Amino acid sequence: NITVKKFKVKNKMIKYLIIIFCLLFVSQENIVFSKEQKKIGKVTGLEIPRFVSLKKSKTFLRRGPGKSYKIDWILERNNYPLMIIAEHEHWRQVVDFQGDIGWVYFRLLSGNRTIIVSKDDIFLRKKANNDSDPIGILKYGVVGELIESTENACNAKFKNLRGWTNKNDVWGC
Repeated sequence: NITVKKFKVKNKMIKYLIIIFCLLFVSQENIVFSKEQKKIGKVTGLEIPRFVSLKKSKTFLRRGPGKSYKIDWILERNNYPLMIIAEHEHWRQVVDFQGDIGWVYFRLLSGNRTIIVSKDDIFLRKKANNDSDPIGILKYGVVGELIESTENACNAKFKNLRGWTNKNDVWGC
């Protein structure tokens, strides 16, 4: 009779351990899935990271979110593409296509999407595929207005030329 009670207690303990293990597994799975979800900025409620561009030329890239922080870079190109990687009050932490990081006042940024050529002498093509006829050659550092993108290509306007580039040849797409 004592052996039967011990067996019942062991069975209950095993059931509880299995339930606890399953709950831990499910909560771990939720943690993994939540990391895969997009990060949302606490200030704007917009997705982070996201691409933006400069409204003006001569924009200061600072070490921290405020005018009291040292200026590390001066960006001197209108429509220069940047990626927002963090937000703090009225300041946005950004990175450029060369990996330079700094803080910019939010009013100096635009939601207009631009791209920059990140390789030397790339083709601008009529259509998105690589077999399409080239309509121009773009030099390193040229900035264009992004019109649309596909999985592998970007449609953009560079001055008076509109065409497609390979996504691997530009940054900001």
